Amino acid sequence: MNRKRIALITSLIFLSDCSIESFNPLKNDLKNDVQAVSQSHKKKTSDKYPDISKELDITSMEQYSSNVLFMNLTLRNFHVKDIYLDNQGTYHLLLTPLKTSNQYFVTTIKSSKTIKIGDKITIQGFINGKVKVHDEYSFSPKYNGKKAVSVIVDHFEIN
Repeated sequence: MNRKRIALITSLIFLSDCSIESFNPLKNDLKNDVQAVSQSHKKKTSDKYPDISKELDITSMEQYSSNVLFMNLTLRNFHVKDIYLDNQGTYHLLLTPLKTSNQYFVTTIKSSKTIKIGDKITIQGFINGKVKVHDEYSFSPKYNGKKAVSVIVDHFEIN
């Protein structure tokens, strides 16, 4: 063999050896796919349930028509104002975004944990329009006639 061929073969062997160790396309593609899937999963959860305070004015929900109030949202650290536990073990909750707020949200959940007035709860769910609190909710009579927003719960966490 002549010198040029030996030099070419040696350099190709050297380059191919270096590139295989430092750059493995199969390994890098798999790693990137895993990172992309984990990031998209995080985005999907937060995109599916955006924070209500970023989407709507939670201090004055009366400004929105019932047609607008149909969306997935997160109610973060809402206060339990009143509660009713029915004979089927379902909690009926009257919630407010702040302790002193007069904006009410009504929902029902099943929980093995005990829920008390004053607890904070985070809910991911579907806002289902406006309602009026009445006797059938079995809340304290002082809340009868109050306007509220109905929430259907997908996930919740008692804080």
